[in-house]
Amino acid sequence: MSKTKLLLIALLGIFCASLFTGIVFAADFVPAAELKAPAGASLYVLPVDQVSEKPLRIATIMVQNNPFGMAVMKGTLFAKEVLKDRNCRVDWISVPDFDPKKFEDAMQNVITAQYDAVTLFGLSEALQPVVDKAMDAGVKVYSFNTEPGMESKRIAYWGQDGFAGGQKCGQLLMDAMDGEGKYAIITGSFNVLGHELRRTGARDVIDKNEKMVLVGEFENQDKAEEAYNVTQNLITSNPDLKGIYVTAGGPFGAAKAIKDAGLTGKLKLVCHDWMEETVAYIRSGEVTACLDQDPFNQGYAPVISAFNQIVAGIVPEEINFFEGDVATPENVNEKIPQ
Repeated sequence: MSKTKLLLIALLGIFCASLFTGIVFAADFVPAAELKAPAGASLYVLPVDQVSEKPLRIATIMVQNNPFGMAVMKGTLFAKEVLKDRNCRVDWISVPDFDPKKFEDAMQNVITAQYDAVTLFGLSEALQPVVDKAMDAGVKVYSFNTEPGMESKRIAYWGQDGFAGGQKCGQLLMDAMDGEGKYAIITGSFNVLGHELRRTGARDVIDKNEKMVLVGEFENQDKAEEAYNVTQNLITSNPDLKGIYVTAGGPFGAAKAIKDAGLTGKLKLVCHDWMEETVAYIRSGEVTACLDQDPFNQGYAPVISAFNQIVAGIVPEEINFFEGDVATPENVNEKIPQ
């Protein structure tokens, strides 16, 4: 038998073995330098130009009951598309609401299924034990938006500095109200650490001004319809209300209530996230100021960073803050072109 035939047989044997071992030898993927971010997004981190030697699995755990969750999912799904040719599967795991037990159950399933890594909406310190359990079991954990406790073993965090973001929004609201009058806070949940950081950050600024009068703090569970109902009740019970700060999801519900009450431009509304629904109310004037926090990269960057660390040993920065920009009715067309 000729040397050429022997070489071909040997190569065929290696190829067949690779099918069973999961080893990928081909580098048939889009190089990082050629990746194009979706319209309106930027890529906080790029994947290494390597194919994993073994099949990898990365999970993302996040609520999907509001437009913000959907925006995060877009980032995760883009990461999934980027990594599929690098021998890495990315799974989106949706949790129905902010119940810590449901997040814990999702994490337990990830541990049992022996994923290589998980990116997690941190929710609250109630998740710290299961996060530490995952790390001890060899599942790398990366958090976004909210920390799963301030002392967890998670590797890195992506998102806004919640307290600083709340301080910024508190100042924006106070400025819009000319430093005096009645205001209210609508938060997603008092049990979500990120929401609490924003709420207390805003209070840290506003409470120093005795002319600012807080009429109440309310939950809306990130739901627009609940923000609408709360705002309607606030307007009815406080006809002289001058401002509202919505710390979390569903602010366009509050904006609609302001519009329906004929208070556009009179009742000031400060909120977060340049969601399509919210941007429409910035343009029409019901939303006074809106601070973005880059939900696309909250979904995308931790997944890519997890891949890079597992495949190439590139450890991400522990804290990755997205400062965010502010859109107002005056600058919205410049900040967010139609």
